Amino acid sequence: MQATERTIRANVDARPRSQRVSDPFSETVSPHVGRLLMAARGILGSEDLAWDAVQETLLCLWREKTPPLNLSAWLARTVFHRSLHCLRTRSRRRKHEERAAASRLEQDWGADPSEVLENREFRSTVERALAKLPDEQRKVFVLRELEQLDYEAIAKVLQVPVGTVRSRLNRSRLALRELLGQALSEN
Repeated sequence: MQATERTIRANVDARPRSQRVSDPFSETVSPHVGRLLMAARGILGSEDLAWDAVQETLLCLWREKTPPLNLSAWLARTVFHRSLHCLRTRSRRRKHEERAAASRLEQDWGADPSEVLENREFRSTVERALAKLPDEQRKVFVLRELEQLDYEAIAKVLQVPVGTVRSRLNRSRLALRELLGQALSEN
């Protein structure tokens, strides 16, 4: 029995006998609470979330118009489903929060100004090198690397065979590598 469970039972039992009320619901579910908590804890890995799942399970039982025939199985199945629902909800919330945080501009405020300047300089160096490429090679390179088109789509756009696209792309990469190497060695 966990400390939290002991604390709750101690508080309930600490009431004077005159204040204790015979509650059929409590008497019915009390023997199952420890097992339900253990199952929920195993799925969720958290004491607090396990208590939430058990509480939701007991609330569902409370709302039932007729008690289930096999109470133990019903409670186990319901706490299992409540725990899985909690996991899915947490996962969706976490993904949503990560996407929201990634789209916030604040994360870029701490960017190092020298890195920003270096990125701008490198981008302009690449643009100058691209401008020096022959027109056929530049078009193929831009369509493949910047527009992310596949070879067949580039062939349709430029109205050339796929083999020609491949050879032009290879030549453009080699020429760009050489141009960038020269430009970077000069700096």
